[in-house]
Amino acid sequence: MTYLHYLILDSLERLGEERSVYSVYHIIKGKKSSQSIQDAHLFGLQALFLSLPKLKRDYFDRCIAELQEEGSITLSDDNRARLTRSGEEGVASYFQEKPYPAHMDGLKHGDQAILLWKRLSLLVQVLSNARMNETSYFPVQRDRKVQDWLKGFIRKQGKTEVLSAKLFEELYTLLSQTTSGEDPGILVQRLTGYRDYGTTEGQSADRFGVDREEYRFRFLNLLHFIIARAKHDAGAYPIVYSIIEEKEHIQPLTASTKKTLELFQKGMPVEEIARIRELKVNTIEDHLIEIILTLHDFPVTSFIEEEVYEEVLGVLAELKTKRLKPIKERFPELSYFQIRAVIAKAGETP
Repeated sequence: MTYLHYLILDSLERLGEERSVYSVYHIIKGKKSSQSIQDAHLFGLQALFLSLPKLKRDYFDRCIAELQEEGSITLSDDNRARLTRSGEEGVASYFQEKPYPAHMDGLKHGDQAILLWKRLSLLVQVLSNARMNETSYFPVQRDRKVQDWLKGFIRKQGKTEVLSAKLFEELYTLLSQTTSGEDPGILVQRLTGYRDYGTTEGQSADRFGVDREEYRFRFLNLLHFIIARAKHDAGAYPIVYSIIEEKEHIQPLTASTKKTLELFQKGMPVEEIARIRELKVNTIEDHLIEIILTLHDFPVTSFIEEEVYEEVLGVLAELKTKRLKPIKERFPELSYFQIRAVIAKAGETP
């Protein structure tokens, strides 16, 4: 089995039969729906969000079938997976030997990691060729927006020699902080310089002796590591921070949810928001759950009294489930939305 098989197995174990296997598929693919974002938060799967945006459904289905054939999982009629003893032992021992992508957080950094790589790889190529006074070469990134950004960035930074030295120093310092299981070469080998083309994803995987999926996750893990460190200490890494900075990317909310938030902040009740937006009340409630999960200072007490909130938290801990029905049986006076709001608030930092 591949690295992806074990990541899926680990994810299914976290779900604990509370969702179908396709919850994992949508999270890995990065489906920007309220449900997928909620599930990523609630079940501690933020790391994998948007990790394989090109993942095909039939390939995922094949992975699930192979996990069944290996005896690692059993499937219910509604596609909920239960790990067998063999599956539990297998995934535990596998990630003792192989590094889990510990720095990844696709909900926070997924889009930015894609953008960082496009900008960084082109910047390194341009600076390397500028140092050798070479002007004739094929850019590694053909995205016009990335190319336009680069022109403005270099113009703003000044001399390319100084920029090159600062960028090298920052990247060297950042990558020197990785552990032994996070080889910086996984990223560095992909960079293109003067007459020195970086390797492809497949070539890099072969060089490191890993399958392509494992390479992909280890590569993303380094990008997310760089983003997190640069954001944490922008003063120490001003060049890298400038590359990843996106002023419009304040919170990873879906576009529709942002509109709901704007109306809610104006004091409008759920029913009124639904009427104005011509959406179902359930849809607006989905948006509010997404907001609770994403904006950590958003008050859940807007929907439920503090005392009742604490009581529901106690039952959540007692029952050890995120299913609505058993909690509703204990609190019949609460709406399903109120219960979901408590679960969301309790699960925003799994």
